[in-house]
Amino acid sequence: MRQIVLFLYLVLCGVIIFSCNNINQKKFEFFYYPSRNIYFDVADNFYLYSLDGGKTWDSINVNSNKQPATLGEKKIIYSTTSEVWLNNQQHLTQYNGHAIDITANDSSMFEAALAADRKAKKPKATAPSSSIPRRQQSEKKAGFFQRLFGKKHK
Repeated sequence: MRQIVLFLYLVLCGVIIFSCNNINQKKFEFFYYPSRNIYFDVADNFYLYSLDGGKTWDSINVNSNKQPATLGEKKIIYSTTSEVWLNNQQHLTQYNGHAIDITANDSSMFEAALAADRKAKKPKATAPSSSIPRRQQSEKKAGFFQRLFGKKHK
């Protein structure tokens, strides 16, 4: 009988300690914008963002209470740590987020784009200006300015 009472007492103490641990554990509230991969700390009013696909993170403080419309739909995330970006890969997959990487320097893609630009810009063969009569040159300028600025409406 003593063993049963002792066992129940230990189980009860374990449950109380476990529940106290969950109650005292502070939770941080964040808004997550998956379309831009940006977090907003509700308590401290600052945004967390990454420009290199989530490798490094920076923050910016906000003094306004207005939520920007350009960030898209927001999700509410509760975290046990204030460093919510540590779970960014999980949030990207869970909320179908898009990591933005504007610092990517893929040299093969850059060289391919540069080569495509070179192919698209072929030099045009033009006649020397001395072979075109003076009258035709002035007419071409008028057409050029009309295309540039539009027709004059009188």
